Amino acid sequence: MSRLNITLILAAGYSRRTAPCHKLLATNAAGQTMLGCTINTALDSITDRVVVVVPPQRPDLKNIVTQASALSDRIELCVSHNTALGLSASLRAGIEGAEKYQAHSALICLGDMPLVPVTLLNTLIATQHVPSPPPAAAPLLHGRPGNPVIWRADQFSALKQAEGDKGGRDLLRQLGAALHLIESDPALLTDFDTPERLQQFARL
Repeated sequence: MSRLNITLILAAGYSRRTAPCHKLLATNAAGQTMLGCTINTALDSITDRVVVVVPPQRPDLKNIVTQASALSDRIELCVSHNTALGLSASLRAGIEGAEKYQAHSALICLGDMPLVPVTLLNTLIATQHVPSPPPAAAPLLHGRPGNPVIWRADQFSALKQAEGDKGGRDLLRQLGAALHLIESDPALLTDFDTPERLQQFARL
């Protein structure tokens, strides 16, 4: 059986809360974009392939992925053409990309969480390399599952049925005790989605 893992980075949101700045284009003290940081961490992990989901109207985001692909053949671009439908549309596009590779699992990462450590990504991926992998695994954040989340392939069909701007949240709730939770540092699981948070990112 294939144990191929695909890491999906969802980067197709409108970034309204940080307008007119797009949060994924914000740079840290080293001049690296937020999306670039997230991509580099994913590429440093044990994942087999990284698929970055972007909207069709953002060539600047596409360029970041193109630049990364010049340095690694493990990354590719996926365009979500229904971004107005919310996070679920980007998730669906990414899952379809994972299915193209007949992936055994998909690790879903958010583009605006650049502090997630590679050790956590590797721990999540490792949950799918055991004889009886859980249907999903996620870090524990304030008593609830946080992001990123890894999904076993038999959950892909249900993920593609998600609607609106909440991704797989309802499915995680339905899994109940079958969901594998991993103790993690909450400070590393935060997203950068306000102007104040972007100022903090610029100082990192």
